[in-house]
Amino acid sequence: MAEKKEKPTDVAQSSVGHRFEESHPRFGGRKKRTAQQARDLAQQLGVDPLEYMLNLLTKDVVEEVEIDAKGKERRIKVPIGHELKIDICKTLANFFYPRLSATQVTGRDEGPLAVATLDVSAILANPELAKAAQDLALAICDAETAQERADRGLPEPGIDRFYEG
Repeated sequence: MAEKKEKPTDVAQSSVGHRFEESHPRFGGRKKRTAQQARDLAQQLGVDPLEYMLNLLTKDVVEEVEIDAKGKERRIKVPIGHELKIDICKTLANFFYPRLSATQVTGRDEGPLAVATLDVSAILANPELAKAAQDLALAICDAETAQERADRGLPEPGIDRFYEG
């Protein structure tokens, strides 16, 4: 079998504690496999790991083939322990429930968030301005189409969804 020669790749950055100098050529390493390659292989072999693990949760005992020193096969029953079932559940939980991740919210250029505020106390202190603001808000709501309100999850105008009478 002919040996496969690999071309070196440059290490772009040196990491802290790395024992090679920056731009040192890198050889070998693990070849990464994708999830799609794993799915294709499972399909080719006719197995479904998720289905197998779910099936194990429903059983207390599985049958296995044991081969003795003389090469003779015999079927034995092996119990499925509680610890194994807990480990299976932990693994399967990733498929059924999304993991929560923290997202840091920042403002422009990683700075603090800018919060806009509006002081409406001057408007509400004057009854004429308060009435004009209310009429303006109602006119904006009336101009909005029923579909736009439905898209936003709002009830139809004039319907109070909290009052049943």
